[in-house]
Amino acid sequence: MADAAHKFTVLRNPAEEGFLSAFDTAARDLPGTDAIASARRSAMDTFRRLGLPHRRVEEWKYTDLRARITAAFPASDDNDAAWQAVEAALGPMKSVDAIRMVLIDGNYSPQLSAIEDIGEVVRVASLSQALDDACFADMHASLSTVPAHDTTVALNTAMMRDGIALHIAAEPTRPLHIVHVMKAADETSSTVRNAISLADGASATVIETFVALEEAATQVNTLTHVGVGAGSRLRHVKVQAENMQTVHLGTWAVELAPAAHYEALQLTVGGAVTRHQIYLRFDGADAKAHLNGAFLQRGKQHCDSTLVIDHVHPGCESRELFKGVLDDEAHGVFQGKIMVKPEAQKTDGKQMSQALLLSEAAEFSSKPELEIFADDVVCGHGATSGAIDEDLLFYLRARGIPEKKARALLVQAFVGEAFEIVDDNEELHDALMTIAANWLSGDH
Repeated sequence: MADAAHKFTVLRNPAEEGFLSAFDTAARDLPGTDAIASARRSAMDTFRRLGLPHRRVEEWKYTDLRARITAAFPASDDNDAAWQAVEAALGPMKSVDAIRMVLIDGNYSPQLSAIEDIGEVVRVASLSQALDDACFADMHASLSTVPAHDTTVALNTAMMRDGIALHIAAEPTRPLHIVHVMKAADETSSTVRNAISLADGASATVIETFVALEEAATQVNTLTHVGVGAGSRLRHVKVQAENMQTVHLGTWAVELAPAAHYEALQLTVGGAVTRHQIYLRFDGADAKAHLNGAFLQRGKQHCDSTLVIDHVHPGCESRELFKGVLDDEAHGVFQGKIMVKPEAQKTDGKQMSQALLLSEAAEFSSKPELEIFADDVVCGHGATSGAIDEDLLFYLRARGIPEKKARALLVQAFVGEAFEIVDDNEELHDALMTIAANWLSGDH
């Protein structure tokens, strides 16, 4: 096809043709109002024009999806599984006492969810139901925090089938746990949209865990739209522990009202190719966002964490700390951009990415960026990578600790700094540390 803007012909790969064909076939049956249907068509037009991102797209220079995704997998309509199998797949995360909502192959499963004691402070609906509500649909037909040229998000908008919609009016008695399970034994795709909104003054912890029951190749495209009300506090945790054949594309689109406080943590141990994106915008003064991440990768795994933090109002604070542990030929990527608009005086923004390389073939790519258009700010960034400190290793071995155990302790201490954001929730902190320990022992 000819692209008038660029004066060249776009040659689509089989995956791009497959996504376009799948939308043409499924469009009539996808849930939502007329506004959502229009948003779907517009999003697919964007995808049709630009296709999958590739290395010539600056934000994707380290993660060439057009080269890595060569086929479009079909969606599943399954929403049932044996709870024992799901519980086993959750591993250490099953020990976290939480109100549970389960998605099987991207479809809400009421029979596996446990929301009976959720009370009146939280409203829960499956996204397929919520999209038929005109008021909700109008609010979510567009994502103002996400660049229009992000075609993975456009594909999510066009193809989203189900997910969880949460409105939190006060503080629930327990964390809210959204469990994403890929069940299919064949090549399958899942396109999920979650929506989380906190009323003014509310507080909550929301966990998203991604696991797989089989070793089949899967494609997961998930987006969580987060709105944190004035003076509200949200802790948002994501654990990606899917199988080693998964391509996982995950996006968080976050909007913070005045004096809101958002704490986020992402832990990645699974996936063949993983891309985590966070688009966060301060929509009011005096808000805070602390974003931590840890990725532990081996073999030929590839994990890309990309953040865009948009400071629009004065007096806001952002912190980003991402830790990577890379073995064999694994590749880790961190891209963090802090933007400070002219009116965002008194901004305090800092980011740090650090990687521990356990083999000479492992690779870490870091691209921190600052775009500052205000003159009264405190901003900075840094990045480090290297091997385990031999002096620290010698110190531990000199005290009788075997080398393998000593290395594991040093790695756990390294990633443990990212987990400090959940120190006050002992169950959750211990579960995350156990996942890291299991990865180090080769149990994942």
